Amino acid sequence: MRRGAARALSALAASLDPTTDGDQLTGLATRGTLMRHLERLLERGEHPAILYVDLDDFKLVNDTLGHAAGDELLRHIAGEMARLLGPGDMIARQGGDEFALVLPSAGDAPALAGRLRTAITAPVSVRGVQLQVGGSIGIAVAPGDGLDASSLLEAADGAMYQAKVGGRDQIRRAADSVTRDRQRDRAALTLTASLPAAIARDELRLHWQPIVEVDGLTIIGLEALVRWEHPERGLLYPGQFLPFAETSGMIHAVDGWVASAVARQRVEWRMRGLDPYVGFNLSPQFARLPGSLDPLLERLTSGGLSLDRVTVELTESVALGEDGRLLSFLHGLANAGVTVSLDDFGRAYSSLDRLRDVPAKWIKLDRAFLDRVQEDASATDVLFAILELVRALKLKLIVEGVENPEQLEVLRSHGALTGAQGFLLGRPAPAAALEQRLRESSRSRLLPADGHAGEARAAAADTSSTGAGSSAEPVAG
Repeated sequence: MRRGAARALSALAASLDPTTDGDQLTGLATRGTLMRHLERLLERGEHPAILYVDLDDFKLVNDTLGHAAGDELLRHIAGEMARLLGPGDMIARQGGDEFALVLPSAGDAPALAGRLRTAITAPVSVRGVQLQVGGSIGIAVAPGDGLDASSLLEAADGAMYQAKVGGRDQIRRAADSVTRDRQRDRAALTLTASLPAAIARDELRLHWQPIVEVDGLTIIGLEALVRWEHPERGLLYPGQFLPFAETSGMIHAVDGWVASAVARQRVEWRMRGLDPYVGFNLSPQFARLPGSLDPLLERLTSGGLSLDRVTVELTESVALGEDGRLLSFLHGLANAGVTVSLDDFGRAYSSLDRLRDVPAKWIKLDRAFLDRVQEDASATDVLFAILELVRALKLKLIVEGVENPEQLEVLRSHGALTGAQGFLLGRPAPAAALEQRLRESSRSRLLPADGHAGEARAAAADTSSTGAGSSAEPVAG
């Protein structure tokens, strides 16, 4: 009966893939066959489950009785597990003493896992010796569309590992969030691997988000934000590809592309009579890279551009850290004429004393400080205290995350703010979509309408009652 079940299972594998001979030791399906079966279920929109089984103490059998006895035990347990399968289920040997089972109906997984553990732990005589091993079992269920087979298998494998370290001979289920995270991470890693080709094909784009005065809502600067115009997945946002680019080292190529694209756009704007202040984020990996400063400055000054209207941002936690190489890079930027800005200020717990060592002129306050100002007076007090602190340090401040009129009115009521940024004030958009707003801002015009240079510069210096963003000071990006 057991041998017949294994043969039947092997026949099922062959029906799915005629080129597969099955596992030679147990007669079960191979890993490749099982994965193709799982992929078909997922493609049909079903929500299958995977049970990942690892035998406990199997190595002891091999070490004491020899591999022939171990093989005999594996064949026995494989047959016992195959006997428990229902219609449409599949079992495969993953290698060694590990097995994986696919169930089209996830609801059957817990009950089957219990029966499998009972079958595995039943005593068996092998070559005249009474043996009893255990089994650690992990369960993962496809949570929804878009999951790939490999991620589901990895989630079940991870749950099995938790069962093993938790005491062995146990059953653990992977949380749906873990399964989704594995799928997300795998997809992001696959996506990031194609970044170099995307850069070569010119698929990256810059979108620009306005930074405005809180009173007149005049644009005083633009922040460059990278996007990926993927040929199959459409427009991708930084969070969808930059995290893995940072961990894999590919962020250097993205940073270089952004700097070059910022310079190209500035040249194009100047040809159209515009010269807005611009800023962009730089990864700490790029800043720490030996010899990275000079190539960056060369990119930013291509086409005869000056650096007095360019801001480079690094996050507060990175810029204020104890990193001599990074600090030297920041001073190199400042000495060349680039304005240094600290992004996400207040999110970390950096020492304010470190601000004296960093050549930053601009602070961008993290959006979290605006979240509760409408309903919480203490949150407003904290915000105003930070504004006063930044002013006392003779730094200029931009508040991020302005998303409703109430938040804007709170900022206007203080009167010491340099600028603000958020969806209420302008969403990121391609350069062409912002040209009219730039022309309406004297800070962004290179030449007035009659072509006389200098008049626009003088007007730019007079547009703000706060004095922020004058023609000698670039705004943070």
